[in-house]
Amino acid sequence: MTNAHELPNVLLVHGAWADGSSWSKVIEILRAGGFGSVVASQLGLRSFADDVATVVRDLELLDGPTILVGHSYGGAVISQAGAGRPQVAGLVFVAAYAPKSGQSAFAINQEFGVELPSGADLVNIGSAEAPDFIVDRSRFHQDFCADLTAEEAAVLAAVQKPTSVLSLAGAGDQVPAWETLRANTWYQVSADDAMIHPDLERQMAAQITDHERIITLPTGHASMLSKPAEIAGLIERAARNH
Repeated sequence: MTNAHELPNVLLVHGAWADGSSWSKVIEILRAGGFGSVVASQLGLRSFADDVATVVRDLELLDGPTILVGHSYGGAVISQAGAGRPQVAGLVFVAAYAPKSGQSAFAINQEFGVELPSGADLVNIGSAEAPDFIVDRSRFHQDFCADLTAEEAAVLAAVQKPTSVLSLAGAGDQVPAWETLRANTWYQVSADDAMIHPDLERQMAAQITDHERIITLPTGHASMLSKPAEIAGLIERAARNH
């Protein structure tokens, strides 16, 4: 990697049942690699519109070209937050949802024939009228991050951020950013993912970009934690291609 004047900013967007610290290992690599600003958004996970607004705010605070990176539900967020914004130089989807206009993460799974998520056990800590989900802590390791250590998984399970159904079922009406940035949109498929079916990830990847910008890693859902060097490398490829 080279100096910060030659590489763009990176804005990292986490998914459901996580927060910005899930990018910590990737941030360390990128900060050492000569990028501009490297920032992780902190989503409220209370509604899709609010989450998109958070990323738009963070994007507007950055000066210059920026690569948007989304993990899991965060892919749906960056698809809308980056729409029509000329400072967005590229997109990286990390085991992420890539919805069309008007399509939610829930809808993508239903169309594919699975629930959301496909493998995990969810616990509603809200109400029947306003569901608010966490992943069952006793299953978090095997569902969310099977290739991390038990100790790492226990910490992630303990600090996981509850996620409202209003986020997961929300959708935007703008033409998604990947439709206009296909030439610099990248996708990482997690071959052992238990949260989003790997075949669904492959389907979404083929929808949004060309095969040479798709990589598959032998990992579970939390690939940014289990394979940080590979994820940072994919982000660098997007940065150098902008």
